[in-house]
Amino acid sequence: MIDTKKYLTIIGIILMILILGVATINVFILNLTDLFGMVINTIISLVALIIIFSTIITYNVIKDRKVSSRLMSINLKIVSIMFPMMIGVGNIVGISKNEIRKIFIKLNNKYIYSNKYNLNPQDILILIPHCVQKNSCKLKVTSTIETCKQCGLCNIGDLVKLKEKSNINIFVATGGTLARKIILENKPKAVIAVACERDLTSGVQDVKNIPVLGVFNKRPNGPCVDTIIDIKEVEEAINFFTSQKI
Repeated sequence: MIDTKKYLTIIGIILMILILGVATINVFILNLTDLFGMVINTIISLVALIIIFSTIITYNVIKDRKVSSRLMSINLKIVSIMFPMMIGVGNIVGISKNEIRKIFIKLNNKYIYSNKYNLNPQDILILIPHCVQKNSCKLKVTSTIETCKQCGLCNIGDLVKLKEKSNINIFVATGGTLARKIILENKPKAVIAVACERDLTSGVQDVKNIPVLGVFNKRPNGPCVDTIIDIKEVEEAINFFTSQKI
């Protein structure tokens, strides 16, 4: 569940900072040329308008209203640039980073879903965090998930079945560095990444020129321990990229 009010609060604070910045600058440039003051005010006004534009697009996307793919693409770039500032403001006012990260992934996923793909399953890469494996399991699935004995105590067995059914590449990564290495070595045309809010956001921002659909894992036992995957959500992502039902 995405809290729109918290996002709007952050944007409101950023706009207030800009307004205060304009007022402060105008006080200090009273003795300077009118042209310089006009340039500064114009730049800050344009930034404020861009932020307002982005907020309107973001609000409509969050509310699942129809927004053109082009506008979503532009907005995603704006939000990516603003992201560090939003995290910083959120920290100051006590808004969780994950709330902001959820919005970023929602914007990313909605943009990808607004496009059309017709990929072969072999061109799609699924990245799974190691914490999906049962914590007490001694089998090593980071090299190949087929090592799994499919005991049913975690989702790794479900992923083995999914790989057999769809012929899709599925890898378990122990961290962001390994995940990036897997992507570079396999050169997929699309990625479906399962992770927590932090890892998904950093992963989507790191990967360039490849569509990355983010799927949040569930953490009933806390972070990084015996997490759970919604297999149906992963299958829906595969169906979308392949334009067919597996």
